[in-house]
Amino acid sequence: MFRYIFSFLVFTLTMGHLANAQQTINGQVVDQVDKQPLMGALVILKYSGKSTLTDNQGYFQMVHRAKADTLLIQYLGYDESRIQVSANTSDLGTIGMQRSNTTLDEVVVSASPKNFKSEFKGSNFRVNPVLMKHINPLSTEEVLRTVPGVNIVGDMGLSNRPNISIRGSWGRRSKKVLLMEDGTPAAPAPYIAPGAYYNPVSDRITSIEVYKGADLLRYGPNNMYGAVNYITALPPQKPTLRLKLTGGQRNYTSGLFSYGGTWNDIGGLVEGVYKKFDGFTDNSSVEILNLNAKIFAKLSDDQSLYFKVSGQFEDNQASLSSQTPFTFETDPTQNPLDADQFTMRRYGVDIIHKWLPEDGLSFTTKVYASDFERDWWRQVTAKVLASEVQDYVGDEIFNDRYRYLAGSTFDDEDYVIVGRVENGLESTTDSRWIYRVSGIKETVNADWEAFGARSAFEGSINLHRETFKDVFLEADNSRWARYGTATKDLWYRLWSANGYVRNEFLFGKLGVTPILRFEHVDMFRQDLLALSQNPDLESTTEGREPNVYNQFLPGTTINYEYGDGEFYGSVYQGMIAPSKVFGFLVEQDGVVTNPLAGQSINIDPELSWNKEIGWRGGILDNHIQGQLTYFHNASRNFYAGGRNEVFTELGAINVQGIELAINAELLDTSGHQLHFLGNVTYMDSKVKAGKLEDRDLFSQVVHGNATSNEYIAKVNGNRAAYEVYVDNGNGEALLTDETLDASQFDNITRSVITFGNEGISDAEAPYTPHINMSLGLNYDWDRLSSGFNVHHVGEQYTEFHNFKNESADGAIGQLPAYTTIDAFVNYDFSIGEKMDASIFVNGKNITDKLYRASRLNRATSGVFGGGFRQIIFGVHLKI
Repeated sequence: MFRYIFSFLVFTLTMGHLANAQQTINGQVVDQVDKQPLMGALVILKYSGKSTLTDNQGYFQMVHRAKADTLLIQYLGYDESRIQVSANTSDLGTIGMQRSNTTLDEVVVSASPKNFKSEFKGSNFRVNPVLMKHINPLSTEEVLRTVPGVNIVGDMGLSNRPNISIRGSWGRRSKKVLLMEDGTPAAPAPYIAPGAYYNPVSDRITSIEVYKGADLLRYGPNNMYGAVNYITALPPQKPTLRLKLTGGQRNYTSGLFSYGGTWNDIGGLVEGVYKKFDGFTDNSSVEILNLNAKIFAKLSDDQSLYFKVSGQFEDNQASLSSQTPFTFETDPTQNPLDADQFTMRRYGVDIIHKWLPEDGLSFTTKVYASDFERDWWRQVTAKVLASEVQDYVGDEIFNDRYRYLAGSTFDDEDYVIVGRVENGLESTTDSRWIYRVSGIKETVNADWEAFGARSAFEGSINLHRETFKDVFLEADNSRWARYGTATKDLWYRLWSANGYVRNEFLFGKLGVTPILRFEHVDMFRQDLLALSQNPDLESTTEGREPNVYNQFLPGTTINYEYGDGEFYGSVYQGMIAPSKVFGFLVEQDGVVTNPLAGQSINIDPELSWNKEIGWRGGILDNHIQGQLTYFHNASRNFYAGGRNEVFTELGAINVQGIELAINAELLDTSGHQLHFLGNVTYMDSKVKAGKLEDRDLFSQVVHGNATSNEYIAKVNGNRAAYEVYVDNGNGEALLTDETLDASQFDNITRSVITFGNEGISDAEAPYTPHINMSLGLNYDWDRLSSGFNVHHVGEQYTEFHNFKNESADGAIGQLPAYTTIDAFVNYDFSIGEKMDASIFVNGKNITDKLYRASRLNRATSGVFGGGFRQIIFGVHLKI
């Protein structure tokens, strides 16, 4: 008996001694300057060899033997921190790490709870890596629609050709928004053809930043409304193999594989993403392969080098045509255009070198290039009365792709978009585009003293070149043809020398940051097909249509620190570069025409004065973080809005509004955290001046009684604002009748609207809803994260006529308001000692309530639907 008692006492004392021989140590790793948490920092006990990584909020915890040791903290782009740990050390508190002088913005990603980037002067918004992990987005547009000031113009499928509107910009293909990837312009040709026909896959995006203030002048060319910067994954601190597999409805499949790490002063990452999806409608599948690699090396104490290379390949069934109101209401998943095919490939490379010859002075050189090529084969379409579809396409085609119409009853305004049939054959066309972009950019940063206060100078010069070959082919014997007769062959070339000077003056808590950007552009266009038919050509330079222009863009931001936040205000002039759409026109006394023989092209950039005032920061001991901004954009020289909506006399448009973003900590106790995330935008737009001709309204749009009566009412309600032209049997003539009646409608050939005091004074800009908001709750406990988000978009017009009613083909008409709900659950766990894992389930649009998302291509497309429910699930492994 005593022997057992003695043994028990010995065992108890021994275990107590062992327990006392170990100590738990914890802390939080943050940026020394802005105090934002650094996730994924490597924490090492030097002598025991134990290590761990900081979590999403920069926290770490590890057990060490109760004896002296040295704690090493390493993070790519930061100087190593060393902390002496004693036998009884437990809580290290907050540990600040100093960003290395040689580091680059391209290799630093913060998990900051702040929804803005402090270094950017003026309004901006950050989507941090934690939120990206929760959302598991199908596409980047899914994330961007939660950003204040951003409206997404809906498209089909995964929308790898994003349609982003910021503060009222025309959203089709994001043409008036600057898209960047790791700070480098991502559009195929940012000046000549800025349409976003390339977009990085969302699986490899770690964070997204949206810029809108005066500091936007650091970037160009299209800096009038805003810019989107996609931040891709940085090399991890600890060598890591990562595998993420996702599946879901409609055969959604996505796989990400990556391996990377940091070895001494070199960080590297290789990554591949494969994605496949059948699409939300018939014949809208997509297949994408993305491969990329990056290296960051600290060459010495005063030099660093960054290298990134990427390639993306797509093959998808993408249509410009969609549905009529009748087919959308009958079956919104129908798309009979099974031969439409979009294929592309893009290669890109960035090389950045940073050199610090002395303290407070640095030179950063960036060399970038991309090569993009696409083919988009599309069936030629026709709009046919639903009751006549079978007779028009024939029994064989009808039974193959229009069988859902069998047995239905139709009225005289029910139309269907079909493949055009002539002599029993369908036809197809190809838009073949080839872009090549390259450039070199030199940036200098210098700290100095001005007026007895700290000051920071930044200057940059960029030499940029792009070429664009625009070929159009027609094939009239089969919808499956992939070669045809060239009917257009245009060649564009552009050189640009651009740059800026910027200086931040710091007077205590007051900061003043003036900035001036300069753009010199020299570009030309050649019609190679027309020139090939001229036997008298004497050189390859003949037929060039040049456009050379210079533009200065000034701006200033003032900010004042107050408590845990700051007030700011800015004013700047932004621009939209004259692209292929309007870059080769002549403007005289406000009237825009094509150039006559010998007439010089002189079209100016679209310009705007943008003003904002706001506050950003934290209140209630930073339990609530956010920003509030009022903005006013006044644009002029506005030429093109939607497809074939052009201002024959250049327009002026004002957009003003309020943006609010909140991240509120509602609960943080015993490991339970509850956060409210809210983003709200209110916008009001007015077309202030200009004359607009809608070239599709009476040539392509199929009107019903509602839209024809609405147009007649608009004209009769403000007769002086409308120039109405009719076919009088002898050609086109201006209609001078004081009032218009229904009997004249079918003879109208075109109309021109005057905006402003002498015309229509209350017209709104297209795709500028008054209200756009995203509200959500996120709950975290231990390793479980869950939440939901409600997204609401108010009603919005889709063209400058502001039609409320919908035409019979769906080409025009107001989009009703809609609301969607998303939800997610993530759970993190460990498998053994070396593998971290997480499983997740995401529900997109869980109410499955369909809505009219856009009329993106107007007369060509009809209605694009949105709101299809999509459930995805997957696993994420790190070894």
